[in-house]
Amino acid sequence: MGYKLSAICGVNWLIRQVFKWQYLFFVVVTGAVCIKEASVILEIDPKIFGTMIYLIILCAPFTKLLLGAEMQFIKMFIRNIILALIFIAALEKPIQENESSFWILATIFSIGIYYFMKWFQAKLFQRYLFKNILNKDYLEIRKLKDKLPPKINIFMDANEGDANQRMITINQRAVKKDYQDIVELSFLNREKRTGISYYRKAWNSSEAPLEREFVDIEEFYHPVFYVFPFGKKHDFCFWLIQFDVSKKSAFFYER
Repeated sequence: MGYKLSAICGVNWLIRQVFKWQYLFFVVVTGAVCIKEASVILEIDPKIFGTMIYLIILCAPFTKLLLGAEMQFIKMFIRNIILALIFIAALEKPIQENESSFWILATIFSIGIYYFMKWFQAKLFQRYLFKNILNKDYLEIRKLKDKLPPKINIFMDANEGDANQRMITINQRAVKKDYQDIVELSFLNREKRTGISYYRKAWNSSEAPLEREFVDIEEFYHPVFYVFPFGKKHDFCFWLIQFDVSKKSAFFYER
């Protein structure tokens, strides 16, 4: 089970990266082509603009380092080195007639493909997870027209005072039995929204003055699931999925 799920997650990640990189490739090349044509019009050496953009691409990852995100810095720095090399190669290529029009259209098309596939792939992957691995009803993943949630649900179990018992109980009910040894709810983050509510009290059968008070308007849960391909006894794991569930939406029913 662990190897199968890891392979599915790996393929899903690889497909996502392919569409992401084709989008980045077209954006970088189009930028280089537009800089070349603008330099010809302005009669300026394109290497001047090229060097500025090149330095911006390479320096951008250091913002992550200033924020203390070392791993994100490394990933972004490697990515930007590759993009910078693509940019320089495109900048040094001789200008061809109507080249910018082609690359601009190709970039628009590639952006459309990227965002469509990002949405479609996420929906497809979530459908697989909620059908085979996670308990959709218990986690309150529902549409407005679906039936109301069961009496035993994540919102009820999240009120357990003991943190260890809370997570054990939710894991037993959120993850389907065949995958409980390799899939775990590792983090359960909560977000509570409090705001102003206006109301009127009954007052001698007439309209009372408008009053206000602060109330809890909404409560969100952000469960984060991880995969342990070799079992939970081993420390090696990777991120599976994170999604948001709304307590208010879960108990709202549209007939």
